[in-house]
This record gives sequence, C-alpha cells and structure tokens, in this order.
Amino acid sequence: MHSKAQVSSEFYIFLGLAFLIAIAFELASLDQLKDFQADRESKLVKDLTLKLQKEVLIAANVEDGYVRIFEIPDDIENIDYTLSIQNYTINVQSKNGFYVASIPRAIGNFTKGTNRINKTGGVIHIN
Repeated sequence: MHSKAQVSSEFYIFLGLAFLIAIAFELASLDQLKDFQADRESKLVKDLTLKLQKEVLIAANVEDGYVRIFEIPDDIENIDYTLSIQNYTINVQSKNGFYVASIPRAIGNFTKGTNRINKTGGVIHIN
C-alpha cells in the first residue's frame, strides 16, 4: 500500500508542477502579446501620419486650383486616436502610439471623416 500512496502523491506533485509551468508560459505569452499589439498600434499611427503628410505635400507641389476630397477613418482597426496640425507638423496619437511628421504651411485641420484639401493663391487649405 505504501508504494501506491507514494506513486499517487508523486503524480499530484508532478501535475501541480505542470500547472505551474503552464501558467508561467501563459503569463510570458500574454506579455509578448501586449508588446506585439503596442508595436502594431504604433505602426498604424505612423502609417496614417505619413499618409496625411503625403496629402499635404502633394497639395504643396501642384498648381493653384488643386482640390481633393478623401476620408479619414474614425478609428484605425478599432484603435481610437486623435490628430492635429501644430507648428508645421501633423500629430497623430493613440493610447500606445504617437507620431509627428513635418508639413508645409497649411491652414485648417484634419478631422475624422470627410476631408477636403485645396490650394488657392499658393496657400493650402484643409477642410
């Protein structure tokens, strides 16, 4: 009987160790997942900022009379963000991401939804 009890107790000890190892592995995986999501969010913010910068640069390099209407999404793949133009820069910020890109002088600001960019008298107007 003594050996059966010993085998049973050893089984439960090994089972407990296996659960501890599984929990440690899960915690490490969750930490890596959070890092991956933050990196992904940062890249999405950067991508949006560069797209908006490109819109302004195109308007700056074309003749007067240029008009373009385009959409800016309310969120980027379910990530909320804010955007603004300050001191010749476009700023896009989310919870885990922030990106700034320089632009030529422009009057106005981008908004989520429909945007209009035009060039009149050598000046870029947004919305």
